Formats: sequence, structure tokens, C-alpha cells
Amino acid sequence: MIDRWNWSERAQKWVYVELKDGKRSYTYRKTPPEEFQNLNKQLKELNQQLLCVENHKNNIELFKQMMTLSQKMQEMRNSC
Repeated sequence: MIDRWNWSERAQKWVYVELKDGKRSYTYRKTPPEEFQNLNKQLKELNQQLLCVENHKNNIELFKQMMTLSQKMQEMRNSC
């Protein structure tokens, strides 16, 4: 994907792909980007809330939020 961080299985690194003058430019790094780390932190916080919630409707809502965050993280991991 263009203009966002993605995990590259081939390079075993995170890669940011952007277009410069019609050509692709690649930036690599070993550590996860801030966006991925923030999603991971949010997922952890929602999981803690989920463990404490007793109301079934609130439980379902938290689970849906967790699934949305998880999907975003998977999209970053499966793009390259």
C-alpha cells in the first residue's frame, strides 16, 4: 500500500512506500511504526476493559472495537 507503513515478509522489516515524482520511494525500519504501536496499546486497553465488563451489550461493543483494531493491524501486516 502507498503512503502508509506495512510489514514486508521478504525484507523482514517495516516499509513505508510513497510516490515521489511518479516513482516509488521505500523507507525501512525494524521497529514497528508509531501507528502500529498505538493500535496495539488501544487493543490492550480494550482487552482490560473487556475483562471487567459485566453488561452483555457493553461486552459486545468492546469486542467489536477490538476486532476493528485487530483488522487494521492485520492489514498493516499483510500488505507487502
